[in-house]
Amino acid sequence: MTTKANPYHVYVGTYGEELDASIQILSLDTEARTLKLKATAKGIKNPSYLTIDKQQQLLYAVSEVDQGEVVSYLIREDNAYLTEQSYQSTYGNGPCYVTMDETESYLLTVNYGEGTTTVHQLQEDGAIGPLTDQQEYGAGSHPHTIVHLPYTHKYVVTDLGLDKLYLYRFRNGKLELINSFDTVPKSGPRHVAVAINHRKLYVVNEFNSKISVYHYNESITGLQLVQEISSLPADFEADNFGADIHIAHKKSYLYASNRGHHSIAIFKMDKDGTLSLVDYVSTVGDWPRSFALTPDENGMLIANEHSNSIVLMEIGTNGIPRYSGIEYCIDEPVCVKVK
Repeated sequence: MTTKANPYHVYVGTYGEELDASIQILSLDTEARTLKLKATAKGIKNPSYLTIDKQQQLLYAVSEVDQGEVVSYLIREDNAYLTEQSYQSTYGNGPCYVTMDETESYLLTVNYGEGTTTVHQLQEDGAIGPLTDQQEYGAGSHPHTIVHLPYTHKYVVTDLGLDKLYLYRFRNGKLELINSFDTVPKSGPRHVAVAINHRKLYVVNEFNSKISVYHYNESITGLQLVQEISSLPADFEADNFGADIHIAHKKSYLYASNRGHHSIAIFKMDKDGTLSLVDYVSTVGDWPRSFALTPDENGMLIANEHSNSIVLMEIGTNGIPRYSGIEYCIDEPVCVKVK
């Protein structure tokens, strides 16, 4: 648990206009049980995904618009305010994901609308520099995320338009394709969680509301589908779209969010890395686009896009999140990060 002198910082990206406070930093104090606003940034439209450096001195946001951009901000005075530092084109429309490489020397961005992944070099001060690479996937492609496999130089890109996974090696600012894999037709692979101790990738599928579990080989050149498990109750018949996925590594639980059922599905990770369903809990709001675990894995913050709220859940030893009664009102939250 954190203390009053050392709360968690919660970074939220939203769908908003340039005049809106569309990026917000909140302070989460789990002892005082408070969730309060600390800082905002204006001047960017639809900052739908964020990433923050390890020292919490730099924040990067995509602008999910037709002429996509990625913007960097300086975080100052104990996260009390944001100052825009630099911006660059993503050379595509609808960027929806951004992350840094493991050395924090490059910025990798996925353009959902364009069907591309781009790489920018970062300057010494964190400013976004020139483009160093761009990967194109062709007609019908809608890549949604690029995820690093820890302790390697490998990355995975999901393509929910073409139902594919792409496996890359990243070297000197370039993505080198190792292999591509067809996923279940019309599944819509969206976001990924990684368990390196099991050599497993867990993919939440947007369109069939299932979790696909892949085993990767020791050389990380091949993927094998070993399990598919639904994120919905068997009797749920309305429309649903899988969204986000995260692992509580210390407790061996995996969580996935459902937009439509408006729930978090809870799975226990077995010794071989496969999943067993535990339960479903309401997100106390509509359309859980994004959620994040606190670093101690005792809390979960859920961004309910359609009901305009960030909801805090408290997680017990049984791995099940329970509503804390703590909420923060914010228009159309679509990305939440906790540091």
